[in-house]
Amino acid sequence: MEQLPFFVYGTLIPDQPNHYLWKDSITDTKKGITKNYQLFDMGHYPMIIKSEGSNVNGMLIYIKTEDYDKITKIIDNLEGYNPENHGSSAYNREIRDIELENGELEKAWIYIGSEKYIKKENTVKDGNWVNHISKKEGNEDWWKKTDTVAGLHEK
Repeated sequence: MEQLPFFVYGTLIPDQPNHYLWKDSITDTKKGITKNYQLFDMGHYPMIIKSEGSNVNGMLIYIKTEDYDKITKIIDNLEGYNPENHGSSAYNREIRDIELENGELEKAWIYIGSEKYIKKENTVKDGNWVNHISKKEGNEDWWKKTDTVAGLHEK
C-alpha cells in the first residue's frame, strides 16, 4: 500500500474525539479541501459523498513510516472499512487529490461514504465538521463508548 497522507474531515482531526488514535504517530498536518464532495452529519460523525460544486474542509495527516501499517489498520477499523473487501463497507478508503491552502494538489487516502446511507436533510452546508459539531451537545461522551462506526449506518 502506498504511504500517502490521510485526508480527514471529522473525528480524527486534532482536538476531535478520535485524534488520540494516532496523535503519537503524526509527523505533520496541513489544512486542505476536497472538491466536489458534500459533507453529511451521521449523528456523531460525518460522511462525505461525491457532489459537484461542494467542498469539504479537512486536514492532511502525515504518519511516521514505522507506524504506518499499524495506524492504517486502526483507522480502517474505526471507519468500518475492510481493504480485503473494498466496496462492501459504508466507507471506502480511496486516493483523491486534496487542494492545500497554497493551491497545490496532493494525493491522499480519504474515506468516502456510500450514498445509500446519507439523508439529504443532514447536509453540513459549509463543509466544515469542526464548526458544525461544536454546536452539538454530548458528542465527546458518545465516542467514549464507540470504537468503530461499522454497522451504525444501518440503524
